[in-house]
Amino acid sequence: MWLRIIQPFANVMMGVLLLAGLLSLWHGSVVDAIIVFIIIMASALIDWVQEYSTSRILRKLREQETELVEVVRGGDIKAIRPEELVVGDIVLLHEGQKVPADLRIIESTHLHADESMLTGESLSVAKYSTAVRGEKEVYEQTNMLFSGSFIVTGAGKAIVVATANQTEFGKIAQLAGDASSMRSPIQDKIDRLVQGVILIILALAIVVLMVQLLRGQDFVESLQFVLAFAVSAVPESLPIAITVVLAMGMKRMARHKALVRNMRAIENIGLTTVIATDKTGTLTENKLRIIDTWSPRYNKQAFSLQSSFTLNGDGGKSGDPLDVALVNYLKDFGINDPSSATKAQLVHSLPFDYAFAMSGNVWRFGKQTVVYLKGAPEKVLARVKLTKLQSKQASDMLEQFTGKGYRVIAYCKYELVDGNDIDSLADVPSSGLEFIGFSAIADGLRPRIDLAVDMAHRAGVRVCMITGDHSETAYNIARVVGIADERGQVYDSHKLAGLTPEKLAQVVGSTRVYARVTPDAKHAILSELNKTEISAMTGDGVNDVPALAQAHVGIAMGSGSAIAKEASDMVLLDDNFRSIVVAVREGRTIIANVRRMLVYLLATNAGEVLVTLAALLIGLPLPLVAVQILWINLATDTFLVIPLGVEPARGDIMKQPPDHPQAPILDKYMIGQMAVSAVSMAVISMSVYVYLLNVYGLDMARSTVFLVLIVIQWISALSMRGTEPVHKLLHVKNRIFNIAITGTILLQLIVLLVPQFRQALHINVIDGFTILVSLLAGGVMLAVIELYKLFLRRKGE
Repeated sequence: MWLRIIQPFANVMMGVLLLAGLLSLWHGSVVDAIIVFIIIMASALIDWVQEYSTSRILRKLREQETELVEVVRGGDIKAIRPEELVVGDIVLLHEGQKVPADLRIIESTHLHADESMLTGESLSVAKYSTAVRGEKEVYEQTNMLFSGSFIVTGAGKAIVVATANQTEFGKIAQLAGDASSMRSPIQDKIDRLVQGVILIILALAIVVLMVQLLRGQDFVESLQFVLAFAVSAVPESLPIAITVVLAMGMKRMARHKALVRNMRAIENIGLTTVIATDKTGTLTENKLRIIDTWSPRYNKQAFSLQSSFTLNGDGGKSGDPLDVALVNYLKDFGINDPSSATKAQLVHSLPFDYAFAMSGNVWRFGKQTVVYLKGAPEKVLARVKLTKLQSKQASDMLEQFTGKGYRVIAYCKYELVDGNDIDSLADVPSSGLEFIGFSAIADGLRPRIDLAVDMAHRAGVRVCMITGDHSETAYNIARVVGIADERGQVYDSHKLAGLTPEKLAQVVGSTRVYARVTPDAKHAILSELNKTEISAMTGDGVNDVPALAQAHVGIAMGSGSAIAKEASDMVLLDDNFRSIVVAVREGRTIIANVRRMLVYLLATNAGEVLVTLAALLIGLPLPLVAVQILWINLATDTFLVIPLGVEPARGDIMKQPPDHPQAPILDKYMIGQMAVSAVSMAVISMSVYVYLLNVYGLDMARSTVFLVLIVIQWISALSMRGTEPVHKLLHVKNRIFNIAITGTILLQLIVLLVPQFRQALHINVIDGFTILVSLLAGGVMLAVIELYKLFLRRKGE
């Protein structure tokens, strides 16, 4: 807590302000000192509020990211949050799951875990329920799973033996932060920019101090002014303001079902040039239905019974969409439990393996043991025994089903010879299996998915589909959603392995749909894309982790495995492709807003610097005293910078190509706008000051310039909300900006109307003439900025 309290004061600018306040006390200017200390506390309060808001947003996002854990309590399976686990809970384990506590395994089926975060060993470790004797190191405890590791393959049950800081992970590491707080590249660019500005301002401050001393000014008064000048000229609040804006952007993305796990991804998603997306669940609804079946030897009733033996070991209760579709299909034939209908006994299950593209079960029927398998048609057909006629019939039927855009699953079986057993799909014979048949599965497209794809294309973002489906199935889906126009844009990824680097680059450059993709092929495609593109890639399983980690923006499915989410930069809570496009729009909007903030702060601060330097060079008295400079900095920059950072997306932001990743944070037009604003502010303010100084004296001139600078900065903030004309910007809804600008105006009115505040800020003359001059100066500033924006719009046309 005490670190949070002192954090706002632990910077150079706060130290400079404190020194200015102490100098005022030493010099006997008690009121000035009080004003400085009030400004210090106000700045600290704003910092505390911003830091609390950011922490609260990130904490809420972390809560959304947390994956529920299935436990057995009172004989029932319940889903609870990991922090609700207690010692003695029995946890159900599945592939891709993040281990939520230290667990003792009591049941295991082909269970392997990735414990690299504890041991540094990248290879997965086999895990068993068998007891281990004696004292063992972590890497030797094969009957234990440790918090923070991941289930790579298999399934099982385990009992909780330690939670939180009592776990092995809790004993050896205290995380200093989390993925959500990782810095964005734009934050690093801003920090470097602010550091450069600080050096320039320090140099100018020394020059200003020397000039004042040479002109015979009191040393303490001169030093007070220079310190205030330095504080107001440096945009020291910008880094934390950008952090707040990025956090608020993450919150908006989460509302649109795109949970960004770190701030780096916000900039990258806005720069994305290609999206490589899965089909199932992302472009489609992942609500599978078996539309039709075909078998060369079984009728539909018999085929249904045979296919029922391929259901996952829990009989489809796991929620796997394919098994759910099969269970629903079997109900039409009165088949609920294949074991009770045939007196069969499930020996064990064979989990899905990407290398074989199959899964299955081993069943015992009395003395007979049979292996039932389901998987990709090509993989199954390569292993089954068919006559030439049956082979042609199967090929024709496969082509017929895929031509309609159906996903096709093939089924086969074989009887084990006495004494033989099978523990994994690697033990399955490569030929001689008995073919059962096909099921044709439909998966409806997500509503308006074609519009989302079209929006991505218009934004200059190429969309590629990556799927394990047959080429014809993939093409028909891609054609409907607008990803592919012709079959030549579809590529069978099995051919990738034999390509030369040159040929691979050619294929990746022209392909829109990758069919029959394996994890290795996915990794190869992404590696090639990354050479010329800023890539966003989706994934949901253990085997997608290398590609997710390698992509510029790895996007995991909300329904996917925990290890995939851990490796990703963003999680689609609704698995919907449209959420990716929304995230691209939000990412671009956030970067555009950061640039608005930057241009506004640098322009107004530079304007104040130029006013001071111009007065010194001409040999005039300083237009502002120290407390006036500090008040302007607090009442305009501090209150208006974050509202500029939450401007809504403009209509044309998704009609432009993405920025180049190496592009400077400010382009030449933004620098031009900044220069025009700063110079105009200085010229207008100095013109008013010189005229009033000669005609009405120093008090009137200084008080009027104080008000002129504030009004000009209000006008600058309003105009910099966008490149549109100001009358159109007034109709763009930004509630936070409206509240902020209204609040600063009311605050300034209080200062002007209350004599004690006027006296504290050395405002000696405020009348109708002063206010009229300030409004006219603001009008001139508005005209200059609007003319420059008109020039930019016409140049853009």
